[in-house]
Amino acid sequence: MIMLLTLANVSLLYRVYVSLLRGLVTLAVAASLLVSADRVLKVVRHALILLQARWSGRKPEQRFSSRPLPDPVLDDSTCKATRMLVEETVAEWRERGVNVQCVCRDNRKGYKAGALKEGMELLDDCEFIAIFDADFKPEPDFLMRTLPYLVDNPQVGFVQARWSFTNADESFLTKAQQISLNFHCKCEQYVHFATGSFFNFNGTAGVWRAKAIRAAGGWNSRTTVEDMDLSLRAFMAGWAAVFLTDVTVLNELPASFFAYRKQQHRWTCGPVQLWRRTAPDIWRSALPLATKLDLLLVHFGVTIPLWALVHLPVVITLSTAFFTPQGWVHCILYVLFENAMGVVKLWAVVAGLLDLRQAQEWVMPLAPRVCRFYAGEMLMGLLAISAAAAALASATRWSFAVFLALQGLVFGAFAFNLVDCGGLLGGRLGERAR
Repeated sequence: MIMLLTLANVSLLYRVYVSLLRGLVTLAVAASLLVSADRVLKVVRHALILLQARWSGRKPEQRFSSRPLPDPVLDDSTCKATRMLVEETVAEWRERGVNVQCVCRDNRKGYKAGALKEGMELLDDCEFIAIFDADFKPEPDFLMRTLPYLVDNPQVGFVQARWSFTNADESFLTKAQQISLNFHCKCEQYVHFATGSFFNFNGTAGVWRAKAIRAAGGWNSRTTVEDMDLSLRAFMAGWAAVFLTDVTVLNELPASFFAYRKQQHRWTCGPVQLWRRTAPDIWRSALPLATKLDLLLVHFGVTIPLWALVHLPVVITLSTAFFTPQGWVHCILYVLFENAMGVVKLWAVVAGLLDLRQAQEWVMPLAPRVCRFYAGEMLMGLLAISAAAAALASATRWSFAVFLALQGLVFGAFAFNLVDCGGLLGGRLGERAR
């Protein structure tokens, strides 16, 4: 009797487990559909915007007039060598007659937002403020090509230039980042700008109107995405923004998996934090209902149907890779690497929702490369390889087995830090081609 009750209890628990798993899978597929529909819609809109621009002969940015027109350094680092280098460079430019000041803080309170807030105190007489991270290299004519949009259009709060990359071919890791960021800049942000919806300042490679910064409440360190925070408040206050896809600024992608993990944690966790803090303000704002829903539901991120596991991701991957030259060559690499970052991003979402201590971490993406072992990625790798072995036992699941085996190996490569420059998957792509 006891044996029968035990078996009955086990059977009940199993049925509950299966029902719960099916519910979670359904929820995951629904969320994936929402994100995928948003991405496909942006690609379609991008194509329509290009066709309209070609037909009319006017680009979206030409809605704003831009007649031709005839700085402090914020050092927030704790590295003595970096500070010495900054001070030497500032001294060199001062000798050339350029009014450059170096602001070195004795603490990192507020991180980048704190540094920018202190820097604003030195710029009371400045009407416009250009912002660049240390690894960004603007062209000499950058201001000549961006300032006119601010000078001639008093409703514009900031102008954002597009990012381009100096080391995209350094490794598979940097190539995957290039594909992802190219889609974000060339498609997502450009479509949002062209259709008049919200897009955020990227934290660098842009110019702000000082009046807009102050009117929106200034820089705020309540999240780790101070750039999105400020641009969202400016948008709700009625300020417009301009995205210039033809003005590019070179920068360096993180080649270290350790630094990339920290960057992606911040970029994923920060918007979740911001969503928690601003959702009531967005809902109470005077924005149209459709805009509120877009900001709240979209802007912020058992057996599984074949279309959900294979067909839909293939379409999304190809549309994303389209914005990177020869991106289709690296489609499989991009998918495997993006999936492997799921561990980091899931934890970042949880940290942001619960406002854990990790939500306030700030590690520069170009931090020294650290060789570590990542247990989370290793466990996911073992799970994927185990699932591949189970799939091989089914004659109808061999295609899943191949994918899961590849994914498990990539998880393993991330776990042992083999994607860093110099690692097994860290050589330059050009060298591999030769």
